[in-house]
Amino acid sequence: MIHNRSFFLICWFLLCMAYAGNIKAASAPVAEHVLKSGFPTETDMLAEMTQSLFKEYKANDNPLSLVFYAYGTLRQADHFFKTNDFIRASEYGKTGFFYLDEAVDLHEDNILVRYMRARVDAYLSADIGRCVVTLKDTEQMLNTPGVFNAGLVEHINEMRYRALLNCKREQQARALLAQIKQPSSLAPGRAPEWDINEVTEVLLPLVKGK
Repeated sequence: MIHNRSFFLICWFLLCMAYAGNIKAASAPVAEHVLKSGFPTETDMLAEMTQSLFKEYKANDNPLSLVFYAYGTLRQADHFFKTNDFIRASEYGKTGFFYLDEAVDLHEDNILVRYMRARVDAYLSADIGRCVVTLKDTEQMLNTPGVFNAGLVEHINEMRYRALLNCKREQQARALLAQIKQPSSLAPGRAPEWDINEVTEVLLPLVKGK
């Protein structure tokens, strides 16, 4: 999920300098650590970090802690899949998606959490079947005016385009593609890195408990 640690460390430093004295202390220090440094790549450390995120959520109800817990669980599922442990991969995958959905259900009034779910689901392979969820999320976000700036709306449209393709709605996908100004993240492959707009408008408010 977090692909470029140096980028985020620089962004975090600049944001802290800009907002020093104007925002409350982070209510989710473990989630903040993941935001700044990414998830560990070592299996045991990833498992430990993931459990810490769940404990943090239970303690302070911060939605980003729960979303990152779901992310971490899905990363573990991916690890087990790559090591041919398909039973554990399935179990962890189901758990990750359950809590990703739970985060949205429990924080229905916070549309930024819905953005986070769409950001995960939009870049999954079609056979996982999450395109329907992404279409629902992106439709609701696009129908909520005044929340997302133009750059984020562009990201949402890109997520929706991918979901339309995965759901085999080619005609609608082509129509939407014509509206996307700079389809930078539409190439095949892994999800794009978070950009500074997403950091300031989505991740930072969530990690601060707003």
